[in-house]
Amino acid sequence: MYRNCFRDEIKEELFEDFKRIRKNNFDAEIKLNELITWLRTTPKVTTIRINTLTSSAEKTIKSLMKKKKLSITQYPKLPELLSVTKDQDLVQTGIINGLKEAVVDASCGAAVLRGAHVFAPGVMGLVYANLDEQVNVFADVTGHCKKGLSKIYDCPSKIFIGCGLLKQTRGEIFRDNSSGLAIYLKKTTSGLPQLSNDDLEDGLLQNLPSIICSRILDPRPGDLVLDMCAAPGNKTTHISALMNNVAGLIAIDKIQSKVDKLRANCRASGSNVKIFCFNSINAVDDAADKTRDFCKIEPPFAPETFDKILLDGPCSALGQRPQLFNKITVKQLRSFVALQRKLFSTAVELLKPGGTLVYSTCTVTVAENEGIVAWALNNFPSLKLSSARKIYESFDLEGFPGSTGYDVDNLSSEESSYLLRFGPESDTIGFFIALFIKNQEV
Repeated sequence: MYRNCFRDEIKEELFEDFKRIRKNNFDAEIKLNELITWLRTTPKVTTIRINTLTSSAEKTIKSLMKKKKLSITQYPKLPELLSVTKDQDLVQTGIINGLKEAVVDASCGAAVLRGAHVFAPGVMGLVYANLDEQVNVFADVTGHCKKGLSKIYDCPSKIFIGCGLLKQTRGEIFRDNSSGLAIYLKKTTSGLPQLSNDDLEDGLLQNLPSIICSRILDPRPGDLVLDMCAAPGNKTTHISALMNNVAGLIAIDKIQSKVDKLRANCRASGSNVKIFCFNSINAVDDAADKTRDFCKIEPPFAPETFDKILLDGPCSALGQRPQLFNKITVKQLRSFVALQRKLFSTAVELLKPGGTLVYSTCTVTVAENEGIVAWALNNFPSLKLSSARKIYESFDLEGFPGSTGYDVDNLSSEESSYLLRFGPESDTIGFFIALFIKNQEV
């Protein structure tokens, strides 16, 4: 697997992160190498969340087994969760000599290894081949392959990821605004079954930590809940299901195209959600109507309006697996903390005394995770940290141990133990969850 999945400057930034928690260069180097090795690999399971408003695990399993022979696990304490394990029969052990070559970009390659087929926008190069001809598929992990390449991509760092059947011609794939299935994968080097949301009927592919976020928030019928950065809506629809679709969930995002996707996903799942295109940073206004009438409420909101808030905010997303190549720069990486603090400040203002705030990211940096928690506890005396990890452990998810947060300056060992990190100990993406309760009185 290609070793340099991050720019050198990002590796140096992560090294400094680990020096803060390991206190010496040797231990920090070991921790960094462990993390990067883990991030380069593909999880061995695919997790599925059932829409419990319209279906059940049993119904979804029956539907899946009609289409594919799969090894599926259920979890009694999380009835909406299914996991599908790696299938050795689907593992492509090596390049097949004599086949023509297709090259996809790094993000497409990562998606293939997680169980996706190849769609036209992800194809960078393709040697001339006939429809339904089998091709070897490689991922370009350097970003140097020029779109439309028609010969073998001569790059020693390209990664072989599997083989599949060509479903579009070169002309169709490389035309303007190309779309649709380009290569139907038969086998991949990860061995995960190729699934899509179309295969799942009333379920969707969703990473385990994302599912856990909504469970830790614990939304219930009668709560007034805010999902602050909601698009594309996977957590939003889960929250709605946990509320039995009773009115009370508000979802906002600031980019119209993302809001359109959010609306479509909520419609498709039958979720009862009020959706607004609005910048969450500006979502609190002292002069706003203090109504809690769901029919009337809209942003900006009055302070102390919501019982529960999910802030799954913008982050550097360094926890995605597998990481074939990440182009993020140090400047971009460092920009997220200021944005996260602004969003967090708004969330605290909007939360009722006694209310619950869940902060989460899909990244692995200390600055965006434990660093935000330490900053929040120092700046908002009304907040108390509660144990996200204890709630998680109550679900008895064998094979997904998770871990506590890192010990950092300004966080006690007890506080760190309340935090929930998904890292090399667990077969998920990299993720972080913190749970706060707002005190009744300060």
